[in-house]
Amino acid sequence: MHPALTTVNCAYADESLMTEEKLKRIIKSGKFPDSYPEWEQVEVFFSEVPVETVWDFCQKYGISLEELKVYYEKNIKPRFTNEELEELWEW
Repeated sequence: MHPALTTVNCAYADESLMTEEKLKRIIKSGKFPDSYPEWEQVEVFFSEVPVETVWDFCQKYGISLEELKVYYEKNIKPRFTNEELEELWEW
């Protein structure tokens, strides 16, 4: 399991665990999940997982910096900001 998923899944039982593939599909789709706990797990990925681990996940699963930024700007930033993550856009 990728280290990002340890944080994303820490509060959930086995039947509700987010997989790497599912998180990848969600981000690449550009759509925010409608169901709980998926929406909360995505928020945790963008808010509680260290930026270096977020970027490592993206590189490992083929999510470009642009895809990450677009997803964040559309789905996450209206709820809350992560200034450390936003610093990635400046690289």
